[in-house]
Amino acid sequence: MKKIGLVLLAATMATGAAFARAGTAAKSSGKIETLSGELVDMACYLGHGAKGPKHAECAKMCVLKDGAPLGVLTKAGKLYLVVADHANEAPYASAKELAGTDAKVTGRVVLSGGLPAIIVDKIAKE
Repeated sequence: MKKIGLVLLAATMATGAAFARAGTAAKSSGKIETLSGELVDMACYLGHGAKGPKHAECAKMCVLKDGAPLGVLTKAGKLYLVVADHANEAPYASAKELAGTDAKVTGRVVLSGGLPAIIVDKIAKE
C-alpha cells in the first residue's frame, strides 16, 4: 500500500511538472507581429459590440479611467487582448491613450488558455 502511494505521488508530481512546463512554454512562445486595427475597450466591445468613431470617447474613458482591458480588433475581425510587457510598460500606457482609434500594435503574439493576446512593444496611430 505504501509503495502504491509513493508511485501515485511520483506520478502526480511528474504530471504537475509537465503541465507547469507546458504552461510556461505557452506563455513564452509567440512571434513578433504587427497588428492593425481599432483599439477597443474589451468591456464595451464584448458586452454590447461598441466600437467605431461614435464610441471612441467612451472607449478612452473606459480604458483610462475605469481600467477596462484593451484589445485590438483587426480589420479581418480577429480580437486580441493587448497587454503590457512588464519590462517596458510605456508602450502599453501609450496604447491606452489611443483607445477608440485605429493603430498599429507591434509585439509578441501569444495564445494562452485559448485567448489570443499581443504583448505590446511598439504602438503607432494609423
